Amino acid sequence: MFVIGITGGVGSGKSLVAKLASKKYNAELLIADKLAHIVMEPGNTGYNKIIEKFGSGILGEEGNIDRKKLADIIFNNDKARLELNSIIHPEVIKYIEKYINDRKGQDGYIILETAIMYETGCDKLCDETWYIHVPADIRIKRLSGNRGYTEEKSRSIIAKQKPDSFFIERAGRVIENSGKIKDLENELAMLPDNLKND
Repeated sequence: MFVIGITGGVGSGKSLVAKLASKKYNAELLIADKLAHIVMEPGNTGYNKIIEKFGSGILGEEGNIDRKKLADIIFNNDKARLELNSIIHPEVIKYIEKYINDRKGQDGYIILETAIMYETGCDKLCDETWYIHVPADIRIKRLSGNRGYTEEKSRSIIAKQKPDSFFIERAGRVIENSGKIKDLENELAMLPDNLKND
């Protein structure tokens, strides 16, 4: 398996790139945000650790973690948010590592999409990493149109993320996504059909 890691800041369209790339390379797609939900399910170690840290009051009627109750706890509480991340991130990485290792001898591609590729060490599990680059002003417009964020909220989120230079220095490829979807599709179409021999 050849593993492509895709990352980018909020509003960069990394999910769209991951989806298009997974079609191009007929790849299995791993989305870190969705995996975070899986590791929080009953029977997984993340579930037990979260309840141990935040108490059984975060459980719903069925015994699942009620993500809204958990979100209410960590909203505007940086300490609680960091504590939650310190549980979830390692569990997600363990899940990804096992998933990749279980398929090591197989042919094909895995695409891993995560907002915190380098901060969590996920880049070390990838054969190649891509950074989806979009200037901040375009990202702010997209966040306003797609998510209804105010400019102030968007700028605040972007300011908390690493600068472009951090990613550009580390990424194997920089994919530009400042234009229309057709422009992005054309850029991806220009990539080799077999990255393993690139």
